[in-house]
Amino acid sequence: MLPIRSLVALIGQLFSVSIPPQIHYTHPTPVEIVRSRGQVREPKVLTVGRPGAPVEGDAIFVSSLPGFVGPRELPRLLQVLISHLQANPDVPVVVECLEYLALHNGFESLLKFLNTLRDYAILHGGRVYLVTDPSAWTEREYALLEGLTF
Repeated sequence: MLPIRSLVALIGQLFSVSIPPQIHYTHPTPVEIVRSRGQVREPKVLTVGRPGAPVEGDAIFVSSLPGFVGPRELPRLLQVLISHLQANPDVPVVVECLEYLALHNGFESLLKFLNTLRDYAILHGGRVYLVTDPSAWTEREYALLEGLTF
């Protein structure tokens, strides 16, 4: 049986598609849903959260107050997180304010944001933790969030 990478390269040759060599994914899953920050195994992380929440290490705070990343600025937030994943693939991103981002952007926009973030985590060998409670979502929404974890 052919390894996955060889199979993808063979399919790419058939359709004249090149496979970028920079993909070096090392984690079993790029995205993991956890109920609390305490379930994150890595000691050093970049946290995306609300101001006032206790944070260990580096953080990006999301708030509509001046001086923070606005909750409706998903493209700006995504660019900062992509830059982080490129420069520090061994330092995972922990998103602790999913419900707040969904409230300001709608679930579909949040899901698009998370899908793109997952793709960049895969591309750069990074990891993303989503801190949330399943009861905060409808059954359909939580199933879609779980779909991000492969």
